[in-house]
Amino acid sequence: MSELENLQLDLAEVQQVLGTLKRKANIEYLNNRIKYLENSIKILTPQKVEQPEKQQEASPIDSDTRLYQGITKYAWDQEGNKIKIIISLDGIGQLPKENIISSFSTHSVDVKILNYKGINQRFGIKKTFDDLKDRECSIKTTNNSLIVNLIKKENKHWDQLAYKEKLINTDSSKVDKEDPQASLMNMMKEMYQNGDDEMKRTIAQAWSKSQQEKGFK
Repeated sequence: MSELENLQLDLAEVQQVLGTLKRKANIEYLNNRIKYLENSIKILTPQKVEQPEKQQEASPIDSDTRLYQGITKYAWDQEGNKIKIIISLDGIGQLPKENIISSFSTHSVDVKILNYKGINQRFGIKKTFDDLKDRECSIKTTNNSLIVNLIKKENKHWDQLAYKEKLINTDSSKVDKEDPQASLMNMMKEMYQNGDDEMKRTIAQAWSKSQQEKGFK
């Protein structure tokens, strides 16, 4: 998977997490991260040379910058070694087959939907809960749904679709139960220590504002 595709999946994932946050400082931090990812995507996106004489014939796909809107609403179920993901998209069955591009690996899923009602959409799992038989995975469309069929490498129950890596080695008994945001703030500290200069500057600004809101300087 290319650097551009990884950035696009990161953007979709961060946008999904943003909707779950309530604290102003954390929301501001993720908004800054989204801007950084969007700028990086624009830099890496190949620029197409427009030809005025053919401008009227260009299709929406040809002129699109290939920025994607992440798909976060879907249903899924599993039976044995099979997983079915159902994404409701009104009229998707009328979209040309070449506008739906799928890519599977042993631990990732990437489905791109080009020019669906004028918008490029994308469903992705950067790292699945467990390994897949990628050559047996597939997609199909109905009139109003896109169905992603995954085949597990081993016939084990999946608790969720995406693998959740433990970012911080913390004793759960020491977590501040009075402040449910404590773990998130600890994660931001670790990201600061391991991040680049841009990330450190963004986190420092968000942290400073958070402390000011609590009455500290």
